[in-house]
Parts: sequence; structure tokens; C-alpha cells
Amino acid sequence: MALVVPKEGMVVPPKDSEEIALEKLVFGDMEGFETNLKNLDNLYEYSSEDEEEDRSFGSGSESDENELEHVQDEDLFTIDGGEAMDIDEEPGAVSDDDEEDSDSDSDSDDAWNDSDDEEMSISLTSSDKLKKLRKLETDKVISGRAYVTRLRSQFEKIYPKPQWAEKLIQGIDDDDNEDEDNDHEEDEEDDSNERPDTNSILNILHSSEKFVITKQLKLISPNKISVTRLKDANYQRVSKGAIQSLSFHPTHPLLLTGGFDRTLRVYHVDGKINRFISSLHLRNSPVTTCQFSPLKDENLVYAAGRRRYMNKWNLNTAEVEKVSRMYGHEQFQRSFEYFKVSPKGTYLGLTGSSGWCNLLNGVTGQWIRGFKIEGTIIDFDFSRDESFIVIINTAGEVWEYELGSASASSPSASKKSKTHNKILRRWNDEGGVGITKVKLGGPKNRWLAIGTNNGLVNIYDRQQLLNGSIKPIKTVENLVTSISTLQFSSDGQILCIASRAKRDALRLIHLPSGTVYSNWPTSGTPLGRVTAVGFSPNNELLAIGNEAGKVTLWRLNHY
Repeated sequence: MALVVPKEGMVVPPKDSEEIALEKLVFGDMEGFETNLKNLDNLYEYSSEDEEEDRSFGSGSESDENELEHVQDEDLFTIDGGEAMDIDEEPGAVSDDDEEDSDSDSDSDDAWNDSDDEEMSISLTSSDKLKKLRKLETDKVISGRAYVTRLRSQFEKIYPKPQWAEKLIQGIDDDDNEDEDNDHEEDEEDDSNERPDTNSILNILHSSEKFVITKQLKLISPNKISVTRLKDANYQRVSKGAIQSLSFHPTHPLLLTGGFDRTLRVYHVDGKINRFISSLHLRNSPVTTCQFSPLKDENLVYAAGRRRYMNKWNLNTAEVEKVSRMYGHEQFQRSFEYFKVSPKGTYLGLTGSSGWCNLLNGVTGQWIRGFKIEGTIIDFDFSRDESFIVIINTAGEVWEYELGSASASSPSASKKSKTHNKILRRWNDEGGVGITKVKLGGPKNRWLAIGTNNGLVNIYDRQQLLNGSIKPIKTVENLVTSISTLQFSSDGQILCIASRAKRDALRLIHLPSGTVYSNWPTSGTPLGRVTAVGFSPNNELLAIGNEAGKVTLWRLNHY
């Protein structure tokens, strides 16, 4: 729009009301200008209320400074949690309705509630520890219920819930949601199963799920073996150190592992989930050997390291006991790190010093008897029926001592064994130099394997030994480093040999043919440095521990 400029002599008509209103709206008028000038005069003046607040602040500033001199620096600051306090609330008062409401859901799941918590009042300014529970700077007194809630939240911040617990809770919630869709009658019937037992070990031990052991012998081909890899047994909780020892439970699908990280771990091995069950940290004892006791319904775990005692963990009661009752034989048993539990749980055998092999009672841990051989004892093993014990020294001399059928807890048998240890047989391993391991296996203790530090393994048929022939039926030469593991399957058809001095140094041997399986393990089998091996009681599973702290799990498809 062009600006119209009036020419000289041109008469301008007066402004109408519409133009005046529009001009006032855009440019204002004199009345509004004068009003704004009056407000400008009071621009820097304080109101009476503001002056009173300033006076009160100035009068107390000196006293506040004196009070702050004795206050700790950490108490001068507070974290703004983003929560605003209502103006109607008195200073220092805290409303606990929100905390009580948030905790109302968990109260129904608590095993026990104290009614006095609602009547108690807790002061948050009485100590430095309680000051950490304040959410606002004005928090001074809270109720007992709110105090419990804040303690619980503080604990969960420091120790968060493990993943397995969250999955368990999530699974319970899912089951509850499904149950709500069912009839009320079904809900009442299943009411007793809504809350599961927190002790997972006892849950499994009391269940009917056990290893299925068939008496009928399934013959395995001596040429090829079928092996399938399963999910690692300890993938949910990997060991922080090398797996020094592992053991299967004699009746239930539980696997025990131990190592120099001083922690025993128990897993429920099913080949799919392999859920971590429980653990026990032995504060001052690195674990060299750990084993389940085969005693029926006892559920005992023995573990020992380079210490003058052994730890006995009772899974039924969660009690841990130290076993060190040698009674005068301490000089020949300076360490409990190498031990074995007899197949029936009657004895605990210990590798001692000066050629001594000591036996303890499998229940009480009391010293029963000792066997003395010539030279330095390197290893020993019990027969399956506990009728004799085989002890070997580093030079390859083998002693077979009679144990007898009498119970180890019998006083007469114990007194008799102290005075007489009958030697059943004594012989030398063929070419045995630098012996490292000895192992009995097979039905009626038919097989005897002896490993050396140069990788050789001699396998003897004890039926031929009884006839006077001391010749191995097979000498395995597939490994070239020191033998650290010898393990028979329970039916005696497979012997596993391994060496921890070299990666992937493990072989499976078929018996009675003595054939070494060539199709497994292959060059691509991820074994690592094998430190421990164990067969499940039904021979279906093979667990292999390595220096990386992993336990690989394999299924033998022939069983």
C-alpha cells in the first residue's frame, strides 16, 4: 500500500471513529503513555512484603553463618530428586503415603510383617548413616514402614537382583497370569504350588528327576564314536579361574566345579538350560579337588586345596564343616589337596608325604588307617566294591592293599586295620618312569590305566594280572605331554585321557579293543587346555573343564 502525502492546499477530512480506534491500537494514545510513565517511577521500589523478607534474612545471616561453621561439608549439599513438597505440609514432616503404597504390593509376598512398624517413628538426623536415607533435605522423621522401604531400596542399589532371580520372578508372574484365566476351583487346588521353594538344590534333590541307569550293557562301536556338543555346563556362571576339578552327583543331574577362585559352583545340567543352582565361596582355601559323596541321601560335597584341612558342605542343611582329625598323623599329611572318595562313600583317601596314604571315615572324617609304601606316593584309587586299594609311586611300583568288607565305622575293624594291612599284590609297571596317574575302571575292576609324564598310557587287564601276566594290553602313544587326567566311563567301555600341558590334548579309547577314536576330537573341537574330565553316572554326558574356566558339555549318542 502506497503512502498518501497531502498536497499543499488540500483539505484533509477529520478522522472517523474507526480510524481513531485503529490508530490507538497500533500507536497508543496519550492516556496510556502517561499511565506507563507513572508505573516507571515505581519500577525500582520494593513492596512492603519484600522489605519484611529482606529484613528477616539480614537479621539472621550472622547467626546462620555461625551455625554453618560446625556443619560437615557433605551435609551442606543435597541431591534434587525432582520431587516437590506440598506448600501445605509443615517443614520437617514427610508424607509416607507414596512409599507405603509402593510397598503394599510386596507386603502380600512377605513371609512376616511387624504391626509395630506403623507406630514407630525413625529420625533421619540422628546419625550420618541415616542421613543417607533422606530423599529431600527437609526429611527428618519417617514412619517405620517407610524406613523399611528405604532400607530395602538402598540394599537393592548396592546388591542388585541377579538375572536368574529376575527370570524366576518373571516366570512366576507369567504363570499367575495364566492361572487367573482358569476356573476358581483350579486356582484353589493349585494354591500350594504358587510359591516355589527358594532352595533350588533341595528342590532338585527331592524331585524324582534322576539319572536313568540301565543295567543292560549297550555296546559301542570301536571304530567311530558319535558325539554332540551341548550348551556349556557353566555358561550362566563361568569360573574366574581354571577348572581344577569337577564331579557329577551320583543320582541327580547336578554338576560340581571348583578351582583356584575359591568357589564351588553347582549346576543343573540338562543340556539345554544348564541352570546355575548355588555356590559356596571358601575364603581361605583354593580348590584343588572337589567331589560329591556317593552316600545315599547324604548329599555331601568334599573340597580341599593346599591346606591342612578339608571342607565338607552339607547340601541338605547348608552347613560347612572343616575335617582335619588326623590324631597324631599330621606329620605325614601336611596337605589335603589330593583326595578321593571311595565308590560307596565309606572312605576318604588322602595322598600324604613320605609314602603314606591315609584313610578317613567318609562320614565323621576321623582317621582310620594308613598305608606306607616305598618311595614317593603319586596316586591311588579304590576298587568299585571297596575290597582293595591300588597305590603307585613315581617309579611305577604298584601296591594292592586289602580294605576288607567290614564297615569303616566299626571299632573292631578299625582297631584291626591299624595293626595289619594285608598286601594282595605288588608289581611293577612295564617301562614305568615318571608316573603321574593311576585309575581303576570297568565291571569287577577289570581295567587298570597308568599314565606317565611323557604322554604314554599303559592299560592292563586285571584278569591277566591275576594269572601272573604283567603285560599291558595296550600302550596309548597319542599324547606327548604329561598325563594329568584318566577317567573311565561307569560301564568301562571308554577311557578318557588328557594332558593340561598342551591345547586340545584329549583322546577317547575304546575298551576292550584299545582303539583310539580318530573321528573325535577333531582339530576344530574347542577343548582348550583340558584340566578336568567327568562322565555322568548314566554315561550319556561328558563334561570337560579347561584353563579358561569353561566346562564344555558333550552328549555320547550311543547311550
